[in-house]
Amino acid sequence: MPCIKVPAVLPPLRPWSKNAQNRCEYDDIMSYWIAHEAITFLIDLGKYHQALHDFLTHDEKEQELRFIPVISRQRFVVSRTILKHILSEILAKEKIADIILIRTENGRILVKDQPHVYICLSYSGTSIAITVGKRKLGSDIEGVRQVQDKKISASPIFNNYSCAPGKERMWQVIHVWTLVESYSKLYDKNPYPLLNACSPFKDVDFVSYCIDQRIIFSLATVRGHFTDVLVWLDI
Repeated sequence: MPCIKVPAVLPPLRPWSKNAQNRCEYDDIMSYWIAHEAITFLIDLGKYHQALHDFLTHDEKEQELRFIPVISRQRFVVSRTILKHILSEILAKEKIADIILIRTENGRILVKDQPHVYICLSYSGTSIAITVGKRKLGSDIEGVRQVQDKKISASPIFNNYSCAPGKERMWQVIHVWTLVESYSKLYDKNPYPLLNACSPFKDVDFVSYCIDQRIIFSLATVRGHFTDVLVWLDI
């Protein structure tokens, strides 16, 4: 079966590291929001502590319990709580309780009564990426590693690019997979059928980052003038 046509040239991996220039505090969020169409906040699961549960609604606490692995439960708590604090700055809400998150049938997270705000969450190990934008978007973060999932590693999609085997190939596979995942989130699709789909990525722009030489993050948006920023959230 013909494979999906990925971009002829992969988007360049923008180098990024957690330095002083890329750090963001809550007081900085509004200035970033004014200047860009999307902000991606990186945080680590080390920020988890029991007090974060106080910011979850009753329904969210029940949803947390449905996750079996401990790491999944902790990522849920951290991402939802920090997201609410980020949104309180962007929407100028004094009370975190005024931020009501709703989840659509296809899993997309929305802010109640705020249709102009778009959200995408992504996880890899202890790394959490929270993207907030002014237009619909999709994002994915992946640690660079050998892919064990044969549905991914055996897909012909990766044969569109010629490169040396070994470590370079591993980086390439992860990079392309972040494009597939971010594209699928943008259009609320299952990523796996895309691996052998015939339709190309139409009318989509991608931005990709190489984080501290070990993680790849990609962001997908509908084509058009678009600016984004990737920051480490100091909390």
